[in-house]
Amino acid sequence: MKNLLLSILAFLLTCCFIFLLVLVTNQQVLAKVHETISSYSDTNNTVQSKASAEKTDFESNMPNDKKHDAQKEKPYNAKKHEPIAKLATHDLNDKEAGEINLPQFSEALNKAKKMVDNDNHSENKYNDYGIDSTCEGTYYYIFTFENKQHPKTYYRVTVDQNNEARIFDDAYQVQKHQDQDKPRISPHESEVIAQKYAKDALGNNATLKKVQASKQGMSYTFYDAAANKEYKVIVNKLGDVIRQPALK
Repeated sequence: MKNLLLSILAFLLTCCFIFLLVLVTNQQVLAKVHETISSYSDTNNTVQSKASAEKTDFESNMPNDKKHDAQKEKPYNAKKHEPIAKLATHDLNDKEAGEINLPQFSEALNKAKKMVDNDNHSENKYNDYGIDSTCEGTYYYIFTFENKQHPKTYYRVTVDQNNEARIFDDAYQVQKHQDQDKPRISPHESEVIAQKYAKDALGNNATLKKVQASKQGMSYTFYDAAANKEYKVIVNKLGDVIRQPALK
């Protein structure tokens, strides 16, 4: 009987020892698993922090013109507008549109509107816009606004790459004729008319730099190298002369 009790006690002690051994072993495994998970988490956080820092550095070092291109706004005309600037300028192709370095459209428009509103102390409605360039390839906006103080006339304003605005015309009138799309003058007559106006504006040093067909007729750009001035004019198909904005 005594031997039986000792055998049972020995068996129980053996079971307890095995249980404790398994428990200790599992704790070591769990500790290693926990250590591995913690290590992976720390490494992942470090990688993410480094990637975030590199992205921030890249964006801060990105050239301003690249940031500008990434956030480019789409220009627009008023819903019911008179095509003034649009007809006097040329549609840009994809290459030209990608090369221009103009201010954001809303910034330039606000600058132009503030100038005309201050000029006649009124709230002048925005009409339309265009983009043109000098002989050297410097682009600028042309904005038009209804002149509230003088109905049926329009302000024409240029805004350059430095967001500097200049009122070019404060009383532009739209010229409308019947059959205005039918040419009434020859190309030679058109150029003679343009040259006369250019010489009146710039003097005898005016030289013809560029000729382009526009929606209204023929567009001429003259240049005085001594004075570093440009003169732009459109002679429409009826022979009417429309002076165009040009940077000084």
